[in-house]
Amino acid sequence: MKWITHEVGAVGLAVTLQLPLTAVVAAFFGGILPDVFDQRVARVFSRSKKGQQRVFGAVHRGLSHWFGLYLALLFMVEVWPLPLLLQEVIWGLGLGAASHVLLDMLTPKGVPLLPFSRKLRLACPICSTGTWREYLFLALMTLTWLIVNREACFVLLGRLQRFLGGF
Repeated sequence: MKWITHEVGAVGLAVTLQLPLTAVVAAFFGGILPDVFDQRVARVFSRSKKGQQRVFGAVHRGLSHWFGLYLALLFMVEVWPLPLLLQEVIWGLGLGAASHVLLDMLTPKGVPLLPFSRKLRLACPICSTGTWREYLFLALMTLTWLIVNREACFVLLGRLQRFLGGF
């Protein structure tokens, strides 16, 4: 899936769960976190663009796209006593990353069932990345989030307006 699909999915899920604004913003960034992680790994292990693409292809949708990683992160936030702001940020990042994995599961390549497995994958292929089907899915997902969350969207916009009014 394209980054816009991941970001809309993550924010929509955070708003649906009525998370605080801090967590919603963190979910926006968490929605692309697995791919950003894979890109950073590729840069560390190769200097050339061609080499980075090869490394990215080897690591993409590996450990960074495993559900268990983000479920464990969310569990730890609930168990460890952390300051509220940090809890909200980690919740948003973890939820956004988990939504990323869920959305990538809807593509033919799927996501790993086990952390280091390239063979055992979960996939429910309804669209391929960058195709008209993905954009149709994005439009329907956005419309669904807006309908389901219309009141929460107004509350969120009010909070955002009050926040920005302080500058």
